[in-house]
Amino acid sequence: MLEEDYRTVSCGGDPFNFLLSAMKSIGITMEGETVKLMIMDEKFKYPDEIFIKMARYSQMEIENITRENGEIHLLLSKKY
Repeated sequence: MLEEDYRTVSCGGDPFNFLLSAMKSIGITMEGETVKLMIMDEKFKYPDEIFIKMARYSQMEIENITRENGEIHLLLSKKY
């Protein structure tokens, strides 16, 4: 499993567009493996449904969403 750590990312733009762009990039480069995307809850205060829609738009599926200690971990797989 690959891990993408965006917990310490600082972006001056819109967090939604930043995360969508990151997910699209992950979806393009992944080849059959599962990717764990780690983000901070304080920067990306979205309900699970938004993350699911972002993953689908990026041609991926979310296998699991974990929220603990102010972090969100999204387990992503390629949608075939």
